[in-house]
Amino acid sequence: MRRIFKILTCFLAAIGVCTAALVCFILLYPLFHGNFSPNQQNASPEKTEAEPSLADEAAAPETADPETTDRRAASPTPAANSEIPSPVRAAPTGSDIESPHSQESPSAQTPTETPVKEEIPAEYQSALNRADNYCDLMHMSKQAIYDQLISEYGENVSPEAASYAVTHVNADWNANALQKATVYSDTMHMSRTAIYDQLISENGEKFTEAQAQYAMEHLEADWMANALYKAKEYRQSTNMTKSAIYNQLISEHGDKFSPEEASYAIKNLK
Repeated sequence: MRRIFKILTCFLAAIGVCTAALVCFILLYPLFHGNFSPNQQNASPEKTEAEPSLADEAAAPETADPETTDRRAASPTPAANSEIPSPVRAAPTGSDIESPHSQESPSAQTPTETPVKEEIPAEYQSALNRADNYCDLMHMSKQAIYDQLISEYGENVSPEAASYAVTHVNADWNANALQKATVYSDTMHMSRTAIYDQLISENGEKFTEAQAQYAMEHLEADWMANALYKAKEYRQSTNMTKSAIYNQLISEHGDKFSPEEASYAIKNLK
């Protein structure tokens, strides 16, 4: 019995302690955390004034201001979770819409002009064709071709047509001068000075000095052999002595070989 009594006493004492703790919790909690109302727990601490609820406003319709009532009725209350719709952009007007042709390049907007082919007079074209023949077949100089075109004993074309021809002819005048020099050396066995003078002479080929100089610098010739060939011609065609042949070879009015070239020819003349 005594043991049961002790157990019962402890049980009651525990209940008393729990009850005292619960009472203390109930009494002390509002002092630190406020009321137990869930509305006040979720309310913002910055909000001190109570806002009137919809139920209070509906309960006193007679005291409400008529203008306020009209404004409230005219403006509906949005739903709590409704989203504000984004503003709808107005459709672009005709001035805002760019025409597809406005971004085209200037070349696409402006039609391409077809170049007009120059009309060449028949006389000019004929003179050009003849100039081409003189250049390609006879390797003549520019001045010589022009003189041949306007000559009454030649092509007898107008000076305008001849000028057009020698201006538009497809020619390499340096190459023509070299070709002429090669012919004089290989077929006539002329000296270097005689060939140069013949290229620039007004009574000869009428090349410029620069063109003649180009020809002499690029001409491949054996001047000793040319002098010997000339000496043999003189011996076979005349009864000239070696001394006379030598003088003819070096003469300014003769073949214009150098003294060394003439001496070589006389020494090897048989």
